[in-house]
Amino acid sequence: MRDIIDVKGASGAVYRFTRFRDGNPLSAMGGNYIYAREEAGGSVIVHAGEAQNLLTGAALDWDRAVREHAADGLFTRLNISEAVRRREHADIINAGPLPMNPLAPTEPT
Repeated sequence: MRDIIDVKGASGAVYRFTRFRDGNPLSAMGGNYIYAREEAGGSVIVHAGEAQNLLTGAALDWDRAVREHAADGLFTRLNISEAVRRREHADIINAGPLPMNPLAPTEPT
């Protein structure tokens, strides 16, 4: 699996995420995160989220993502501005259905 994933939002904006690797602690800062799995055609995103604290927030649904969707990569994007985080999160989800994000967020894109 790659260490960097560029995710295109519904607006056409591209957001760069970096893979979390064992030994590199997750940041306690706010940011966006995605869970992905590697397939022959590339990475498939199964969940997009945002958290005030990536250290705790990014791990909340990880076990479910692994169990139900074969996720094998956690990627993060630091972003301390809550308003910007929510807009980016909405933009990513509105780009297409993600298995663990069945409903579009109510935040404007």
